[in-house]
Amino acid sequence: MSEEVGPFHVDKDGKSIYSNPYSWNTVANLLFIDSPVGVGYSYSNTSADIESNGDKRTAEDLLQFLLNWLERFPQYKGRDFYMTGESYAGHYVPQLSQVIVRYNKENTGSPINLLGYLVGNALTDEHHDHLGLFQFWWTVGLISDQTYKKLNDVCDKAFYMRPSQECYQIRENLIQEVGNIDSYSIFTPSCTANDVNNKLLRRWHKFGYIGRSYDPCTEQHSTIYFNLPEVQKALHVYHSNTSRSWEVCSDFIETSWQDSPLSVLDVYHELITAGLRIWMFSGDTDGVIPVTSTRYTINALNLTTISPWRAWYEDGQVGGWTQMYKGLTFVAVRGAGHKVPLHKPKLALTLLKSFMAGTPMPSFEQVIEPSRCPKSNRRFQEFLGGSVSCFYVGVRIGMMFGVCDDECNVDDDPLTEQKQDQVFDLPGQNFNVDFAQYAGYVTVNEENGRALFYWLTEATQDPASQPLVLWLNGGPGCSSIAYGMSEEVGPFHVDKDGKFVYSNPYSWNTVANLLFIDSPVGVGYSYSNTSADIESNGDKRTAEDLLQFLLNWLERFPQYKGRDFYMTGESYAGHYVPQLSQVIVRYNKENTGSPINLLGYMVGNAVTDEYNDHFGLFQYMWTVGMISDQTFKKLNDVCAKSFYIRPSPECRQIIEYMFHELGNIDHYSIFTPSCTTNDVNDRLLRKWHKSGYIGRSYDPCTEQHSTIYFNLPEVQKALHVYHSNTSRSWEVCSDFIETSWQDSPLSVLDVYHELITSGLRIWMFSGDTDAVIPVTSTRYTINALNLTAISPWRAWYEDGQKSGYIGRSYDPCTEQHSTIYFNLPEVQKALHVYHSNTSRSWEVCSDFIETSWQDSPLSVLDVYHELITSGLRIWMFSGDTDAVIPVTSTRYAINALNLTAISPWRAWYEDGQVGGWTQMYEGLTLVAVRGAGHKVPLHKPKLALTLLKSFMAGTPMPSFEQVIEPKTSSQQVTGF
Repeated sequence: MSEEVGPFHVDKDGKSIYSNPYSWNTVANLLFIDSPVGVGYSYSNTSADIESNGDKRTAEDLLQFLLNWLERFPQYKGRDFYMTGESYAGHYVPQLSQVIVRYNKENTGSPINLLGYLVGNALTDEHHDHLGLFQFWWTVGLISDQTYKKLNDVCDKAFYMRPSQECYQIRENLIQEVGNIDSYSIFTPSCTANDVNNKLLRRWHKFGYIGRSYDPCTEQHSTIYFNLPEVQKALHVYHSNTSRSWEVCSDFIETSWQDSPLSVLDVYHELITAGLRIWMFSGDTDGVIPVTSTRYTINALNLTTISPWRAWYEDGQVGGWTQMYKGLTFVAVRGAGHKVPLHKPKLALTLLKSFMAGTPMPSFEQVIEPSRCPKSNRRFQEFLGGSVSCFYVGVRIGMMFGVCDDECNVDDDPLTEQKQDQVFDLPGQNFNVDFAQYAGYVTVNEENGRALFYWLTEATQDPASQPLVLWLNGGPGCSSIAYGMSEEVGPFHVDKDGKFVYSNPYSWNTVANLLFIDSPVGVGYSYSNTSADIESNGDKRTAEDLLQFLLNWLERFPQYKGRDFYMTGESYAGHYVPQLSQVIVRYNKENTGSPINLLGYMVGNAVTDEYNDHFGLFQYMWTVGMISDQTFKKLNDVCAKSFYIRPSPECRQIIEYMFHELGNIDHYSIFTPSCTTNDVNDRLLRKWHKSGYIGRSYDPCTEQHSTIYFNLPEVQKALHVYHSNTSRSWEVCSDFIETSWQDSPLSVLDVYHELITSGLRIWMFSGDTDAVIPVTSTRYTINALNLTAISPWRAWYEDGQKSGYIGRSYDPCTEQHSTIYFNLPEVQKALHVYHSNTSRSWEVCSDFIETSWQDSPLSVLDVYHELITSGLRIWMFSGDTDAVIPVTSTRYAINALNLTAISPWRAWYEDGQVGGWTQMYEGLTLVAVRGAGHKVPLHKPKLALTLLKSFMAGTPMPSFEQVIEPKTSSQQVTGF
């Protein structure tokens, strides 16, 4: 009511409420019940009732409630009736459906016309919930390899309601590894207000804004509001029977719960047979019942697929994915946590509409027809082999003649060359800078006229003493100027009009001298006078040319000879950077007094080892709910050894179908909107940003607001709360009821089977960022029902999504802006571009170079072994929402190195918030960056700068104690 689907949400002051434009009462009459007794304002005059709650009695009481309530509201007798809920309501809803179906069979003329139900991130089957949960935690980088193994070995059958002592100890260590995050929504902030109990969102931080602004303290606001005497009076709360304070959740009820079956899959089988409409949904960033758990559960149902896995859409953007089975429909909601309507309210409303109508989630054709593939999608498709339907034809490379104009004529003084390369003003730069910058060419092969373009931005403070950092982008064939300089770590970013630049406050030149190189030849402004060079690029020559560049460049900039030197990059630079490091190390061994003082390198979301990259990628795409079970199996069976650079014909066909399932998302950042290029889609993109309404803005503290509101006497009076029977304060959840619960079956799948048979409309929904009852749990649960799919898995769309503040605001079209800017004649003149040698148009990435690449080893792990032995400082980092080289791929690649861990897996922090996770090995450090995509500095610029500082200093990533002193030591991740 007060955080998710209701018409009123409690404001931050806990005293006022505001309207929710995506309330479900815009399409239906909404009924909320505080159940069981002891929860919220509900009460019993017999205290033993509070101590004996459980699944069985809850279902019976709810049935009796409905029968009695319909006598009070006879206008709803026989009305189409649907039920929905989330989390442990994954027991309540199917169990209540089961008792209603059985009641209706025995009582003709029953007033309850139950047609179906819809459950989200639902606790369904303990085994599959655990299996999917542990896999989700490891896949998205929350826990260590060791903890993952222990969880599967020890805690598989005893984690939520009845953990063993050994499992409890593992859980304690897990909490230390995961850090101070909200496991129910792993990419959103947690509430730091410790004065009021935060029952569900007890651990999260301030990492972005959604709607008004994301507020993780909604529970606190509700706690204030629903304890106000005037609110309680308005809601007709009985004070004499509810003397306790109102609270969001009751710990007592949870700990005293009497019965909770390990599975409700038998219920599902019964309800599917009954003919109910059953839908399960899952938010894919939930870390409690994740999408993996739901997928395993659905698989356990052994249902027949009637429509394949596919993306569903809203206003031209992927809203999530869906698959229809015989008797059950599954919907994953992209970017949502455990409480889907809180995080993605408009998508949740679309879900409800489709469920009640009994129609599939919207397809792309239903919302918009694209004029072309999104740029980011195209790059990923080319990266995967280039065989997809939207394959982009490479540009025509013209002959480049070795005619040098006056710009090339410099004297022999290296400082003269350096001075000639200085850049004083950039077109579109309407602000001053406090650092020197240089741009130009360095010839790496005189015979062929092969020259690489560079851009140096010196440090803002004391550049003479700061280290030199080289940034390289990958592709192969992508410009470091386009990405690293203009989108990620450089001091200038290109504005939306493509004509102006603005300042990046988190530029890496605030702590180092930054060097960008367009490599290899043919990329960006780099060129060769020999056209055959463009056709013969590869790993080996790229490393050799870069070494020659550095040697020649240091002659032009002698002040950097012997300077501390680090290299960094991302993606296919996972080849470039270690390979260049290798040739430098070998060069330095053979040449005493080498000017290159290489101390180490750092690579992000790096292509490293083809087998492990594939293995991790396929697992990641399935775990977060992007692809079907069938495609996951085919990818592992067919594509494991031929996916990126050299896919087999059979693998190409599987990739084609995989893209059909994925929908038009940005695979490099799966929870942010993709860039569109036509006017219609541009308008939709603006709507997507604007209409990602999550209670004005996402507010994780809605329970606190509700607690305040529903304790107000006037609220209780308005709701006709019996004060004599509810003398305690209203609370969101009753701990007492939870702890005294009498029965809770391990599974409610049997209820589902009965209700499906009864003909109810049953939908399950799942926010795919929930880590409590994640989308994986729901999918496994549905599988466990063994239903026949009647429509394939697909994406569905909704026009509203707010992905968080990145720079000014997140802009998925940065490549297009850069393409305009770097083709401006005045920009090329300012950067000393040789027009006679670069007659072609500037482009972000060269398709021709990528498709004509000559050599790409399957693995560079042998290079890592050599460089670790040499003593270089080596770090790898990974944005954990990248679906191209995901964190799973990097972890598998590191495991293949068989390094000894010298520090345990742990969370690292920035400003009191979890910035990600890290582990140190002998010779290598891994850093996962929370909420970042493939281009970490673009999505999380401040975290990326912290990463660079720690890397250059050779110190571990900051711990919680280093950034903030916690108010209490009693907090823990809840929901387990």
